[in-house]
Amino acid sequence: LPERLRRHRAGGLSMGDDLFSVKNEFYLGNFQGAINEAQSSDLILSPADEKERDIIVYRCYIELGQSDVVQSEIGDGHPTALQAVKLLSTYKTNKSMSEMVMVTMKQWLEDAETCNNPTLQLVSGLIYMEEGEYEEAAKALHAGTTLEMVSLQVQCYLKMARVDMAEKSASLMARMEDDATLTQLTTAWVNMNLGGDKLSDAFYTFQELADKYSETPLLLNGMAACKMHQAQHDEAEKYLLKALTKSANDPLTLQNLIVVAQHTRKAPEVVNRYLATLSRNAGDCLLLKKKGQWEGAFDTAAAGLASS
Repeated sequence: LPERLRRHRAGGLSMGDDLFSVKNEFYLGNFQGAINEAQSSDLILSPADEKERDIIVYRCYIELGQSDVVQSEIGDGHPTALQAVKLLSTYKTNKSMSEMVMVTMKQWLEDAETCNNPTLQLVSGLIYMEEGEYEEAAKALHAGTTLEMVSLQVQCYLKMARVDMAEKSASLMARMEDDATLTQLTTAWVNMNLGGDKLSDAFYTFQELADKYSETPLLLNGMAACKMHQAQHDEAEKYLLKALTKSANDPLTLQNLIVVAQHTRKAPEVVNRYLATLSRNAGDCLLLKKKGQWEGAFDTAAAGLASS
C-alpha cells in the first residue's frame, strides 16, 4: 500500500479503535446513538482522538438538524477541521449563503496552511457533491487519506455512472480495512449499482449489518433499494415504512416512498402527503428539483400548444 494508506491502516476503524462505536453509529446513520457513545464516561481518549470525536459529534448535530449547536460552539479560534465542519453547517442550513461558503471553501483549499487538512477535503467533497459538481468533488477527495474519503470517492463515481472507477476505489478500501463497516456499506452500494446477482449480495450486506447493530433508516433504505431494483416494490415498501417509523422526516425514505407509491398505484393523496413532508424538510432535494423541471417543461409545452 502507498505510505498515506499505511498510515491510515495503523489508525483505522477496527475493534481496537477507541472511537469504534462512535464512528460505527455515525456511518450507519444512527446520529443520536453516535452522540451518546461519544459522551460515554468509559471513553478514554488521546488528544488526537478527542479532536476526531468532536468532529463526528458536530457532524451528527448537523445531520439531526441541530446546526445551532455547531454555530454557537465553534468559534473563529478553533482549528481548521472544526471550521470546515462549521462551514458545512452553514451550507446545509442557510442556502442563501451558498456562494459565500463556496468562495471560503475554495480559498481554504488553495491556502498552503489549510489545503491538506483531511476534514476540509472531506467537507469540500460533500459540498461539491450536493452542488452536483462531481468532478470537483473527485478532485477534492483525490488524496484519499481516510477510509471515509475513499468511500465518498466511490459515491462520487457512482453519481457519475463510473461504476468501474467505483469498483477500484471500493477494492482500495478493502485493502485498507476489509472488515470495516464503512467498507462493507460502500461495497454494498457498488454491488447495488452493478445489479444482477450482485443485488442479492448488497441486500444481505445491509441485512447483516442491521442484524448485527440496528435497523437504521440508512440500512432499511439500502434493503428497500435492492428490492426496488428487482421490481419488488411491495417488499420495498415494507422496509421503507419501517424506516419511516424510525425517522418520519428522513428525505431518503420519503423520496423512495414516493417512487414506490407510483409503482404500487397508491392513491394521489398518499403521494401528496409524502411530497408535502419532503418539501418541508428537504425542499432542495434532487427528486423535487427534477419534479419542478418536469412541471416547468410541461407548462412551457402546454403554453406553446395553446398559442399555436
